[in-house]
Order: sequence, then C-alpha cells, then structure tokens
Amino acid sequence: MRHALFLFTLNLYIGYDLFRTEYTVHLGSIEAAYISIARYMMDNWSDLTWFPLWYTGVPFQNTYPPLLHLIVAAVAQLLSISPALSHHAVTAAFYCLGPITLFWMAYRLSGLRSYAFAASLLFSLLSPSGLLVGAIAEGMGGAFHARRFQTLVEFGEGPHITSITLLPLAILALHWALRRSRPLPAFVAAIALASVVLANWLGGAALAFAALSYLLSGLPRPPAPGPRPLLSAMGIALLAYVLAGPWIPPTTLLAVRTNAQKIGGDYSLGPRHLLYAAILALAVWALRRLLFRLPISAFLRFSILFAFFTSAVTLAAQWFEIFLLPQPHRYHLEMEMALCLTLAFASQHLFTRLSRRQTLAVLLPVLLLGAWQTKTYRRYARRLVRPIDVQSTVEYQMARWLDQHMHGRRVMVQGTISFWLNTFTDTPQLGGGFEQGIINSLNRHVIYGLYANERAERGGEIGTLWLQAYGVHAVSIGGRRSREYYRPIRDPDKYRGLLPELWRDGDDAIFGVPHRSDSLAHVVPRAALVPQRPVNSLDGHLLRDYVAALDNPHLPAAGFEWRNRHHAAITADLPPGHVVSVQIAYHPGWRALVNGRETPLQRDNLELMVIDPGWDGPMTIDLLYDGGLEMRLLRWLRWCALLWLLVRGVRVQPGALLAINGPAWLRQRAWRRSRNTDRSGT
Repeated sequence: MRHALFLFTLNLYIGYDLFRTEYTVHLGSIEAAYISIARYMMDNWSDLTWFPLWYTGVPFQNTYPPLLHLIVAAVAQLLSISPALSHHAVTAAFYCLGPITLFWMAYRLSGLRSYAFAASLLFSLLSPSGLLVGAIAEGMGGAFHARRFQTLVEFGEGPHITSITLLPLAILALHWALRRSRPLPAFVAAIALASVVLANWLGGAALAFAALSYLLSGLPRPPAPGPRPLLSAMGIALLAYVLAGPWIPPTTLLAVRTNAQKIGGDYSLGPRHLLYAAILALAVWALRRLLFRLPISAFLRFSILFAFFTSAVTLAAQWFEIFLLPQPHRYHLEMEMALCLTLAFASQHLFTRLSRRQTLAVLLPVLLLGAWQTKTYRRYARRLVRPIDVQSTVEYQMARWLDQHMHGRRVMVQGTISFWLNTFTDTPQLGGGFEQGIINSLNRHVIYGLYANERAERGGEIGTLWLQAYGVHAVSIGGRRSREYYRPIRDPDKYRGLLPELWRDGDDAIFGVPHRSDSLAHVVPRAALVPQRPVNSLDGHLLRDYVAALDNPHLPAAGFEWRNRHHAAITADLPPGHVVSVQIAYHPGWRALVNGRETPLQRDNLELMVIDPGWDGPMTIDLLYDGGLEMRLLRWLRWCALLWLLVRGVRVQPGALLAINGPAWLRQRAWRRSRNTDRSGT
C-alpha cells in the first residue's frame, strides 16, 4: 500500500496543475473532440444511438470508444463542473494511476516487490523513447523530459493514457482467470480486456501484444500446460468482445481499419506486410527459444517479449520507415512501459551478485538522478499546463456566433475550430473530430478539396457546389494570419465575391452558402441524382443537376424535423418521377416508414440517403435509427453471454452451500470434490 501511495503522490506532484485547469493553450490538441463527446453524453444519456453533429452523421459508436468519455461525463454531472475541467481531472487521475497498475501487475506476477517498484519509478520518471528516437527528444525539447505527460497535455492523448493504465490490470485479470478456470474470474478478465479497447483503439493492438507476450513467456504454467492457456485466453477474448460488441460492432471496426490507413499519413496495408509479419514471427520464435534457455524468470521473459513487440512496431517505423500498423509511432508509450519493466527486472541479475555496500554505491547515484528527474518533470509539466481564457479564442467566438445565427443548420469550419465547435454548441458540421469513424467515404475527399483545391479552375464554384450538395449553410475561411492553429485553407480568397460574408474578425471570416430551404430533405427528380460516384473533389461538375434541383423553386419543399437523436420526421408532396433526397450519411441501421409502411432506403452516389416510396402525393416519412440487424444481434449475444455466466455461477453455489449446511456425508463429498478441483485447476 505504501508503494502505491508513494507512486501516486510522486505523479500527482508532477501533474497536479492539470486537475484544476479547464482549458490550456494547446488548442491544436485533439482533446477538444473528446470533450465534445462527453458534453454530448451529458445531454443525451438515454439516446446514444445516432450522432448527427459530425460528418453528415455517424453511429454514436463511431465517434470514439466510449469508456473515458462516459467517466468524464459522469464526473462532470456529479460534481457540476464543465466537461473540459472534468476531462483534465479524469485523465490526470489516470496518468497518476498508470505506474500503480504497472506496479501491481509486476508484483503479483513476479513476486518481487522491490523490482516492481523500481519498474514503476522508471515509468514515472523516464521516457526511453526520448533516448531512442531523435524526433521524440526534439519534440519534447530534451531527451529527459516527460513524454507521457506531454502526449496527454499537448496532444490530447487522454484515451491512450487511460488504456495504458488499464492494460496491466487486464493482464493481471487474465492471469487470474487462466489460473482459476472459474466463471467469475473469466467474467472479470473479459471486462478488463474489453475496458482497454473501450478506452482507446490503440489499446486493442497493445493489449494483443501484451497478452501474446504473457502466453509465450510461460507465466500461465503451472497448472495448465500445453495449448490450454491459449484456448482459454481466446475464449475470454471472445467473451470480452461479446460483452463490448454493441460499442465496437464489426462495421465500426471495418470503418476504423479502412480510414486509419489514410489518417496522418499513408499506412496502407499490402502484400509487403505479409513479409514483415513473417519476419516478425520468425524473430519471435527465435527470441522465445533463446529466452527459455537463459536462467531468467518467466516475468522477465514476458517483459522482454512485450518490449520486442512494441519496439518492433515503433522503432521499425521511426528508424527504417517500415509500417507494421497504421500510425505506428503512437505505440512508443507502450514501448516505454515494456522497456522500464525489462530494465528493472534485468537488473535483478546484477544486484544479486553485489554485496550490500556495492548495492548502496550503485543505488545512491540512481536515487540522486531520480530526485533530479522529479524536479525536471515538475518544471516541464508546469510549462505544459498553461491555462487560457477560452472566450478570447476564435474557436469559442466562432462557435458562439454560429450557434446564435445558424440555428442548428449544418456548417463547414476548418482546423481547430472544427475540433472545438461541438465542445460549446450542438451546431452540426461537415467535419468533426474522429476521421477514423467516418462512414461516408467521400467526406474526407470533400473536406480536403475544400481546403486544398486552390489550383483547380473555378475552385470557389466547385467548392460551393459541394457545400450545397451536402447541406452546408455556412463556411469559415482563415487566412495566413488566422488565429486558428492549423490554417489548412490554401486559398483564403476562393469565396470572396462569390458568397456573402457574414462575419469577420481579422483574417478569419464566415461566408453564407445560399440554399432554397433549411431542410435536410428535398424533393428532386430521380434523373437529377448524381449519376456516378465522384472520384475526388474536382468532380464537382457531376453535382450540377442535383444542386439545381435543390434550388428549383417549382419543386415542392420537404419539411425535416429531428424528433430525437434517432428519429427524424419528413413531410413531402411527391410528384410522379420524383424521390426524397436526405442529406444524412447512409447507414443500414436506418429505417424509413412512409405513411406507416416500411420502405427500403437507398444509397446515392454521394453516399447520402434516398427514399423512393413508389407512389406520389402527400406523405409523412419517419426515419428511425436502431442500428439494424447487426446491433440487434450483438445485443442478443451480450444478453446470452450474461445469462450463461449467471447460470454457470449459480451452478457453483449449491456445492458450497452443502459443504457448509448439508448432512455430514454430503459435506465430506463436496469438500473432496472441491479439493480435487483445486488441484486439477478446473
């Protein structure tokens, strides 16, 4: 207990400023998107189904794995604080708890308290990635600065820090489950495994590395030799997915896998990765054979294998530009954890050969270095956590103006304004905060084109067509002196003189996009739908007939109203040969009821929704989102899994009750059976 208290106090001393800071100067951080999700949760606890604020709409589970944001929203509501302050306090708490969970795992699996404590101290006060990768050291401003704290504050990696904190608990729970082979340990392990993935997508890959290292190290044995630990671990992993499935359904996994290969660089997976995987598998086989020949503990084997996996991903990308996974550089935090474990437990073989005086001679400079590092980390953290008056920022000012003047109509804003927009308002936007979750694959091309098509002839006109086609009523533009952090707009004058200027502050402006109506539903001729899927944003000419139909005053207008987050009502008077085009991203989880009759939804070439009821005249259309067959099946599987666990748990109880209260012969039989079961490990 005193070791855990010391570790928490040490990390609290380093980063306690974050607990009391609402907004920092790091407006370029992606934490804005996470705060937006938490704020949305606070307002929609009972309706976390469809998320209409980003990318013309996405399923809520596509916004981001929800665990951290659920905690942030709950803390904010409980303490009556803003979601921004709650996000910083909660993520700072996970930062402080990370070394403690690492210590607990290392101690329980190794039985060596002092070396587990040393590993946790190293993890608290050293960033090995700064010593191994020059770009990381340069980014920190020094090789001995706090990389884990920097990623939390400057880059907004709160979910990543959370998953790293939960990962040791998941491995410890898996160890308990494999040793006990009971329903309750299996259930706890499944919950622990699921929590890592539900905190952060990177946590899923890191957890796979850690679990594989654990299984290869020999830690599960005894009492279960052979392939049984692997099969049991696979069963627990399957149970974990079944329990978490409604939050990470297969379609979401597929969207993240597809989009992640293009976010932040080209990480496309191809045939060459099969070669990389084969080389990695061969190296792991050779390393494992070597480790089992060395006189080292099973836990040190686990640490070395975990360090090998994480280093292979991170350093292969940093040193040789070999990308084994999308965004491989982000796994350097897991690499640091593994390297700290390896360094601490490898030192055991040194200290066992030293006398007490020699041990003190080695430890004294290490302790002095630790004290110096503590002061270094504290000064570095204070420089990072600089508060800001958010109301003085263009992100806040533009968000408030749009909230007051757009009245819930969709907008297109750039860079950090897009990140922060929904932290303050419910204004829907063409962009958003998590591109990996986009379900309309054209969306990313459209946004890039609106940012970068300054070289295209009549780029402003093409951009306007895209904005009108996607129901955008206002677009923000920032010039070279914009107060926005990223300044992604290549041609800030593309809309000048073409669209009416609604708001300006220095080099930041908002332009209005003309529309016939504010509705997201439109009656258009079927022949006016976009004839083929655009290849990129330069194919704006394909939109002309569709946009002309949207603005045609001779066509009847369609009304559109959100009844709640998963139900929209449309009223329309449909002439013959016409359909209803809805500017919401198509997803098979939507259903359309036309005058109470189920009607199939169609996907157009802009990946928006089209309703063709097959008849004309006045009609009322109810759009309902329930996630479709996929979500119903996943919910059913989760209830089946919970029922199975309940039945298995109840089956265990009678024997225990008989052993206590039954007749003597039954008590003796139950005692013998439980003893034999414990010996066999089943």
